[in-house]
Amino acid sequence: MGSLTQRRFSLGAWLALAFTLLSLLLTVMLTVFSDRTASTQVRQSIGANLAELANQTTSRLDQAMFERYREVRLIANRLNGPLDLAEVKSEIDALQQSYPTYAWIGVTDPAGKVLVATRNMLEGADVSARPWFQNALNGQAMGDVHEALLLAQLIGSQGEPLRFVDIAFALRDGAGQVTGVLGVHLSWRWAREIEQAIFVPVGRSRTIDPLIVSRTGAVLLGPPEVQGTVLNLPSVDAANRGERGFVRETWPDGENYLVGYSSDQGFEDYPGLGWRVLVRQDLDEAYAPVDQMHRRMLLGGLLAALLFSLLGWGLARWITRPLLGLADVARGLEAGYAVKAPESNAYDELAILGGAFNSMVKTLQHNEEELRQLNVSLERRVQERTAELQDSVERVDDNEARTQAVIDTAQEPFIGMDFEGCITDWNTQAEKLLGWSREEALGESLAHLVVPERYQVAFVEALAQFLSTGNAPFVGQRMKRILVDREGHELPVEMKIGLINTERLKLFSAFIRDLREQA
Repeated sequence: MGSLTQRRFSLGAWLALAFTLLSLLLTVMLTVFSDRTASTQVRQSIGANLAELANQTTSRLDQAMFERYREVRLIANRLNGPLDLAEVKSEIDALQQSYPTYAWIGVTDPAGKVLVATRNMLEGADVSARPWFQNALNGQAMGDVHEALLLAQLIGSQGEPLRFVDIAFALRDGAGQVTGVLGVHLSWRWAREIEQAIFVPVGRSRTIDPLIVSRTGAVLLGPPEVQGTVLNLPSVDAANRGERGFVRETWPDGENYLVGYSSDQGFEDYPGLGWRVLVRQDLDEAYAPVDQMHRRMLLGGLLAALLFSLLGWGLARWITRPLLGLADVARGLEAGYAVKAPESNAYDELAILGGAFNSMVKTLQHNEEELRQLNVSLERRVQERTAELQDSVERVDDNEARTQAVIDTAQEPFIGMDFEGCITDWNTQAEKLLGWSREEALGESLAHLVVPERYQVAFVEALAQFLSTGNAPFVGQRMKRILVDREGHELPVEMKIGLINTERLKLFSAFIRDLREQA
């Protein structure tokens, strides 16, 4: 009998075993049930959503391109007749200001020589061999996405290569003779803006990837790993046939995707460029709602198991009243009293828990005293360090404020530039001399803003040589240079360049004197 008493199972063991078996049984039953309720209609709905998203994207692309097509065509209509270069300049500048994504706008003569262009880029250049010029003469206004290496060098490219969409119209006089060509390079960043407008504001998952594919199958816009590649997939073939829908397919990276597809149909009199739009999502991510339904059913089973556990716990409590004594001890410990558990041999667990409670009380009292002393010491050190840090911050702010006040009140124009060639400082006198406000100048390229175009290459080369060698012989020397103000007027100036190259601060600075005042 004594041997049987020592080997008996505890009440907790029996309850844990029973409730675990119940939970497992409910989980299996609910999982089987959820599998049967995951119907084909749910997956069809998910695929249809991707197809609709692809269709919305093509519609936005067509409408956006139509707006640019119509806008450029209206400008071309206004410029028909004898060319007045001053009027042309005014029209194209207004057009670029109305839509900054126009990277370049220019008008040529009938032979292809650029007469006038925004920011004077490519003026005088012969563009007669360019596809957009030839297409315009042949009545084809739209050109597909391409890179423009020469224009990219003039504009400056950061990150991925600059790509453009061409829009060009022939200009004619009253007799129908060609007087020139109006050409526009629309920056491909415009497509990124449309992508963000559709996919970001609505909070869609980042795993949904939109792709724009040309009529030849080349990826014009999409994830970096596929951009520029040619896709041979069922979704692309279906879109080429003018179909709209979705398909499950394996891509070249070996992953399975759910892909919605649609094709460019044009808009009103804009003919379209034959683009295809794919919206892909990882197959597991796409069908995550089905898995979510599984989890909900599983959660329901767990809640039901928990309910049975609570009922079993209440029954065990009613049967095993001696456990209430330990509950009182636990409440006393929770309230902070140094209580002692009563000795009881009703169950082995009671005796073990009673001893553990008593040992824990002693340990908690000891730890609480040590913690109280540690907190007092820590609070004192934190207050001291906070005061020291606040004092240091105030001194730094004062120094920066004094420096900025000196620059702003200087009698001569002052310009600061970082090692990347971007403007970091621009005082009031610089605003008066060059015409650009501080807000407009900060962050802009100094070479593009105030250096004449004929000197920009030399300026960039000098900066590149400094970055590679660290040698700047022009620092500390008074130099006479030519700058360009906001109106395009060239100004003779004298400047003295300073250099700050520390771990925290890296910039060039220059005080400028207008030499016209000496004339």
